Amino acid sequence: MRKLGKVIHITNRGIVLRAEQVPDLGGAVYDGAGERVGSVLDLFGPVAAPYAVIKPARGGRAELGRLIGAELYMGERYGKNRKAKKVPGMRKRKARA
Repeated sequence: MRKLGKVIHITNRGIVLRAEQVPDLGGAVYDGAGERVGSVLDLFGPVAAPYAVIKPARGGRAELGRLIGAELYMGERYGKNRKAKKVPGMRKRKARA
């Protein structure tokens, strides 16, 4: 897992954090214990140090309040690093005379 950034605010839309690197949209986000917090919903702000909005996986606003000031981590998306299977092509038949 890669370090994503530090949570700075909880909004009605989700969790706002200051990202240290640009995350992938839709990527899974985890806390320090490895528990899934949610996924990246939106990016905004300067390109060098963007802010990210995390859509919470569960929990109410009070439960999410414990995340303020916590470091969050970016996990790999399911199947991102998997290679596609090679599908054999159709064999060309020789023309019969």
